[in-house]
Amino acid sequence: MTTTFRMEEEPLYDDTAFEFSRNDGGGGSGSGLFSEKGREILNMKIAQVRRKLEEEEERRGPPSPNLSAHEFVTAVLDSLQNANGPLPFSGVRTLLRASTPRWRDALRSSVGAPPHATEQSIATALGTAMARPNNQFSILVTKGDSSPDGHVEWTFPTDLLEMQDGECWLECRLRSKKDNRLLVATGWQLQRSPQDGSWLLDGLDWQDFRDAFRPGIGREEWSRICG
Repeated sequence: MTTTFRMEEEPLYDDTAFEFSRNDGGGGSGSGLFSEKGREILNMKIAQVRRKLEEEEERRGPPSPNLSAHEFVTAVLDSLQNANGPLPFSGVRTLLRASTPRWRDALRSSVGAPPHATEQSIATALGTAMARPNNQFSILVTKGDSSPDGHVEWTFPTDLLEMQDGECWLECRLRSKKDNRLLVATGWQLQRSPQDGSWLLDGLDWQDFRDAFRPGIGREEWSRICG
């Protein structure tokens, strides 16, 4: 069994968060900071710059057919730790792109976003929820002095478990760099992309060893897997 991210009781999705609008103070069309034409040009230029940056993100990957399973997991975690470069919530957007349709839909549902939601709006809602201090998944998107867990490193203590039909399972442990304390044990369920053979995330098992979250979401599932 796998763990679905459960973020908040109230949906965080907001489909109006990425539109530039005037502040006309009630004075009618054209009385604000920009004219109607000026706003259209500004929004177009912003969209062009954003698209170029997103294309660069996609080229860097993951996903990529050149990455092994270990490299894929490391690349996803690295992206999440550098969550806001070059665009806000870039790391969470990478997570969405590196997921199978099934897991991406689970992530979308966890923040109450509708099926037609844009990738950016889902990434913003998901990243905002994950970064909250009382969220156990904040360890994935905060680092160093900004993280209550300090600097974190990840290790792969067991061999890759390969299964049929292009699937595998990989254990990854998050440890404190300061004292090597085990913080979280995760199990990554991966599938090959039917398009180019890249690894994609299809599920995540999660066992939390931090006092604030233990036993944490996923402990029962983890116990079944490890028998």
